[in-house]
Amino acid sequence: MCRLKRSWKQTNSLPIHIKGDMKQQAKITGPKVHDVGYRVFLMEAAMNCRVHRISAYWWEEDSPQTLICLVEEDEARITAFKKFIESHKPVKAEVSDIAWEDYDGEVMHISEFAQICTCMVLQRLFV
Repeated sequence: MCRLKRSWKQTNSLPIHIKGDMKQQAKITGPKVHDVGYRVFLMEAAMNCRVHRISAYWWEEDSPQTLICLVEEDEARITAFKKFIESHKPVKAEVSDIAWEDYDGEVMHISEFAQICTCMVLQRLFV
């Protein structure tokens, strides 16, 4: 997974949210990006890249399938996250394109996103 390079002089405690962080939106499209575990995959990638604000949701269009991913973090962490998800995908996913653009709305904290993902997985077990 992605790892940020740090020198030995840096401390282990990095600020979680700094005013002026980048906000980006990824539009992931392809024949199969729904029901393949993409949101959990993105959450795990965000944790490994130390991205603290992320959200992802399906976007219903006719075709192809679309997944929107919102991230907010410093530029180095977003760059590491982008690099990782552009070169990796869930096993069953079929991706045609990942398009990035600036985003100016709110992005939830990763802990909130994790709770939502947990609820979605539990719901599928009982439905």
